[in-house]
Order: sequence, then C-alpha cells, then structure tokens
Amino acid sequence: MPFVLGGNLQGGELVVTFPYDRTRSQGVTREQTPTPDEHVFRWLAFSYASTHRLMTDASRRVCHTEDFAKEDGTINGASWHTAAGS
Repeated sequence: MPFVLGGNLQGGELVVTFPYDRTRSQGVTREQTPTPDEHVFRWLAFSYASTHRLMTDASRRVCHTEDFAKEDGTINGASWHTAAGS
C-alpha cells in the first residue's frame, strides 16, 4: 500500500496537530474528526511533541491564547480550528 507522510510547520503556537483539519458537520467550527488510523497520527504527534525542547519545558509561556500542555502538546486539527479546503 502506498503511503505518504507529510508535515508542515507554522509559527505562533507550540502544538502538533494531526488529521483531520476540517470538520465533518456543516457550520461547526471545532469538532473531533478522527481518521481510521488515528492512533498512528497521535503517536507521531506525541513522539515529536514529547522530545521538543520548548514543548516539554513546564515553565514555557503560552504563545497566544491557548496552552496545549494538557493535551501533551498535540491536538486533532479540527478540534482546534477548521482549515479551509475540501
């Protein structure tokens, strides 16, 4: 089975998001949208976040308004905010 893993970096928040970044329910801006292999994406996100120097620093400041430490620095993309696209 062909498999492609991609990632992107954004400035601003100390968080690793995993698929999906778009809600399934129309008009809903935040919604958990798991993939069939979500456990793999959660593991990959946690593996990165748990070894990142700033993300594991308990005394770090919140970048903007949200502190993702309670989610171990990871979150389902659509639970945080919906990205445009289809």
